Amino acid sequence: MTTPYDDVRGFVDIDGVSLHYDLSGEPDKPALALVNMASHNLTCWELILDQLLTFARVLRFDIRGTGRSGWGDEDSFTFTRYADDLVGIMDHCGLEDAAVAGVAYGARTAARFADRHADRLSTLGLFDVSLRPPVDQKDQGRLGEEALDLLKAAGEPVVERQKYWRFYENRDAAALAHTAHQHEEDLSERMGHLKVPVLVACGRQDMNMDEAERIAQHIPRAELRVMEMTGHGSLFYRPTLVADLLREFMQQSEI
Repeated sequence: MTTPYDDVRGFVDIDGVSLHYDLSGEPDKPALALVNMASHNLTCWELILDQLLTFARVLRFDIRGTGRSGWGDEDSFTFTRYADDLVGIMDHCGLEDAAVAGVAYGARTAARFADRHADRLSTLGLFDVSLRPPVDQKDQGRLGEEALDLLKAAGEPVVERQKYWRFYENRDAAALAHTAHQHEEDLSERMGHLKVPVLVACGRQDMNMDEAERIAQHIPRAELRVMEMTGHGSLFYRPTLVADLLREFMQQSEI
């Protein structure tokens, strides 16, 4: 049985590495570039893609080493490289600027994009973010179960997670994609220069909650949103809320 992972989209060569991407939506809508968690590929955004396409032209891509994207040597698995890859894909697609939003590890890439390519940024969304070495994750499972129990008690729908969201072509490359935090410093104190609206959103049941609060304090134009009944990987707990927050902040950039 085939899955959306089997639907091959576009490829672009960035410095000798073939990167897999998808650009969907009407050209007259503002661009929204999405960076998923390192353990997932671009298909995971199908949860909210239809909602996003009502107000944005959506660019998704597999970071190097994940999904259908290729990879280079071990030194290329950095958030700087992922951010520069995104700029290369934007250039290929003819996108002058974009709102850039990332979840978890993807938020680290989005932050690095904001630091290096502020002139290409219209809005920044940092979901479930930490910019320091990963915090102690031993409670992540427990907190996630707590969030699910709260969702069920509130009568909210629970997302059925699909295995193909985590498919990739090479096990070793996919593992290396998770090592970027080992190579680069905390960016939070360098982000005070941002002039665009910045959303910092984190689930109440996310071990990164304290870190998200700290980051928001370093960015003058940042607004912190706490997502109730939400664990780490907020897209997979409250997808509609994530889409609504993105719409709201993209609209702020148009004012």
